[in-house]
Amino acid sequence: MMNRLMMLAACAVLATTGIASATTHFATPSYGVAQPDKATKVVGGIVNQNGGIVYGSGFQVSHPETGEYVVTMNSGVFKQCPVISVTPAGTNTSPPLANLYSYGCGSGGVSLTILMIGSTTGTLEDNSFHFTATQP
Repeated sequence: MMNRLMMLAACAVLATTGIASATTHFATPSYGVAQPDKATKVVGGIVNQNGGIVYGSGFQVSHPETGEYVVTMNSGVFKQCPVISVTPAGTNTSPPLANLYSYGCGSGGVSLTILMIGSTTGTLEDNSFHFTATQP
């Protein structure tokens, strides 16, 4: 149990450090908006358990069912399919597993479906998460 808590704490530190690093990397502090003068494009944010955007811009979120979130990024931000990273967040007693269930990109933009699966129950559950989409 102690090892799980230590691993969870380490993941939380890494997740928040990554967001802070992305924020300070660009001259403009508007995290989540592609910087036209930079080669790397980043869109990311924090989404609460109800599907509301807590932090970030350049994307929309819908929450069609329990544990299911659809993130759609504004078209034109990415010229190629970005690399996606999703991390569960929040205070559930047993953090769920974040599953990038489906992922599509093309001329209409980027859309991904994220499923939050309970680590002890194996069923879908609502939970907040962080995500980043990066095009090198």
